[in-house]
Amino acid sequence: MLNKLPLIVRLFIISLLTIGAFLFVKPSFAQTPTPDITTGWVRDQEVTFVGKTATRANGFLEWTLSVENYRWITLPEGANNNPIQSFWAIVRNIVFVMLSLFVLGAAFVMIITRGQNLTVMKFIPRFIMIVILVVLSFAIIRFLYQATDVIQGFFLNVKDPVTGQNRNIGPQDLLFIAFDYESFRGYRKLGIDFDESAFISLLLVKLTAITYYVMTGLLLIRKIILWFFIIVSPIFPLLFFFRPVRNTAKIWIGEFFRWLLYAPLFALFLHGLVNVWRSGIPMSFDFSKVGSAVYPTAINILLGGPGQQIGLNNSVNLKDTFALYVVALLMLWVVILLPFLLLQIFLDYLSNVSIAESPVIKKITSNSWFNKAYGGQQPPPGSPPQQPSPFGLAKSIPFFNKRAMEIPTSRTTSTLERASLTNLQTVRETKDVLRLANLSIPKMKDIARYETSLMKHDTVSRSEISRFHDTLEKISKPTTVATPVDRQKFTTIKEKLVTQQKKGDKLAENVLSATKVSEEMGNKTKAVTPGQKQASLTSIKEVKLPHVNQVQQVSIEEYEDVRKMWLENYQNMETPIGPNGIPTDKHSFIQSDIANITETINLLSSDNQENVDKGMERVANILPFLLLGGFSKTEVISYLKAKMEAAKTVIASVDAKTEDEDTMVERRDETKSGQAEMVMHQELPTDEPSVESQNPDEKKDDDGQNPPGSPPSAAN
Repeated sequence: MLNKLPLIVRLFIISLLTIGAFLFVKPSFAQTPTPDITTGWVRDQEVTFVGKTATRANGFLEWTLSVENYRWITLPEGANNNPIQSFWAIVRNIVFVMLSLFVLGAAFVMIITRGQNLTVMKFIPRFIMIVILVVLSFAIIRFLYQATDVIQGFFLNVKDPVTGQNRNIGPQDLLFIAFDYESFRGYRKLGIDFDESAFISLLLVKLTAITYYVMTGLLLIRKIILWFFIIVSPIFPLLFFFRPVRNTAKIWIGEFFRWLLYAPLFALFLHGLVNVWRSGIPMSFDFSKVGSAVYPTAINILLGGPGQQIGLNNSVNLKDTFALYVVALLMLWVVILLPFLLLQIFLDYLSNVSIAESPVIKKITSNSWFNKAYGGQQPPPGSPPQQPSPFGLAKSIPFFNKRAMEIPTSRTTSTLERASLTNLQTVRETKDVLRLANLSIPKMKDIARYETSLMKHDTVSRSEISRFHDTLEKISKPTTVATPVDRQKFTTIKEKLVTQQKKGDKLAENVLSATKVSEEMGNKTKAVTPGQKQASLTSIKEVKLPHVNQVQQVSIEEYEDVRKMWLENYQNMETPIGPNGIPTDKHSFIQSDIANITETINLLSSDNQENVDKGMERVANILPFLLLGGFSKTEVISYLKAKMEAAKTVIASVDAKTEDEDTMVERRDETKSGQAEMVMHQELPTDEPSVESQNPDEKKDDDGQNPPGSPPSAAN
């Protein structure tokens, strides 16, 4: 249990227990107590020490739970200035300086990216919201503090059983150990028969004092932490509105609410504890033998549980009264620790919550003003892209065909909103069912990854595909599963999916359709006659892609990611092996793929249902994935267009590379040909005799050489 508490709480409790261990070690005293011969009781300094410590802890708890001190802040009388608010103002001014730097940085980003990553219309409302939250941060958090004070004060208030007046819970309602600190003197009874009883009684007093110190320490630590939270509250909006540090904001907010809500929960449980103690702890305690002493009274600090009238003959002297005191002490520790455990559950849930996926946020972002200011939600893939604006609010996709994919935006958006709001609970339940089968809703990138695995030659990719189809087939026919445990598991999964389908959950319907298609594809593979294969194809034709994806919303960026993935696949992937056992030429493979994709798109885009069925047959390999993701026909066409765009880009690159290589080969051949002609020209003999052989008496210049440019002389 201690491991689930925050680090600061664990350190505090461990430190306090360690200090208590040293604090309550029996001290060495110079004087030896002198026994009282007549009664057997002697004055004992250890009992005095422990009793005074318990009295101090008792008074500390009373001070902490008083009306003036449970509130988040109490200013001294005559104080006009709130020191916390003054410190907050300093932090607020620092945040304003940081905001000015953010403005400069945002302007720089808008200039560099020309409004593609950040726009003026998107930045200004966000900036204004941040400024408002920074200015109002003190007032907002102070309001939350005061609200929790009201709740805490309501539960801390109880009626005094003696006077009938309302007052705050105090030590007198708990394990009340209080003496006059100055006049208290401790006594114990000597003898080996009383040593064990004295030790246990002193141990219970020490544990009670430690419990009170832990209780008061946590309440005071909470108050101090809340002071510092309100001081740094101007930083909260900066963390919340900027994506890179948004996770940090979630942690801050989680810790803030942990300490904020601890006191109301503590007060609630403490109030319940007092009421239970006054009514009687609902356990079997036998008090009929009170007055007799199984465990003798050995110290003059008398102990008793809730509702006990203690005395020398009733001080945890029986196993029932001793158990009552221990149970009461454990209940106090539960009151201390249980709020932390419950708030930890809240924090774990908060860390997994996506604000963007909240139905409230989706409803807000669907507002027309929000769409204009922030760019809104991305249009569904079936809608035509917006025209580029001066501020870069729209983003065009080169492979979108307006004529083939024109769908009214308003109808599509409203349908998605209705699906997300009305089917949210059923879809969540179906997702939990899918987790039992180790399945999840695929994204567009998963479709590309799955189809790539189908084209690879390695056994790992094939085994992953086989496991996926095997899981779907087990859901479709759980009776065929070999082991009884798995058979029961998949039977339960299918029953839950059928139940969800009857509730109108489209995701469950898609999963069942995917299992049916996967089973029929397996039957097609195992079929030995044309009639069996045709029966499987006929069953696949009966599956229809939805007009609108009611399971998830696909953003434009996902199609761009698909295009990049296929771009990398076409560049690096090994081409399939041809009928002759040799890998296909990359150019021929990509060219064939482009033609196949083009024909599939035309078939799926056709108004003729027969052509659409033929197109469905062409995507049969990835059809279970498409059904599981709830992808509409328009989204499938957009996926194919992204794939085709990548193929065209790669084939253009391949053609350019081939053309460059051919040009280099031609130039290399021309160079070699020219060099061969020169060599041949040099090696061939000439028909005319040399000049020297024909003109031995040729006229020489003064140096014995022919003058340059002079014609050869005639023969004699």
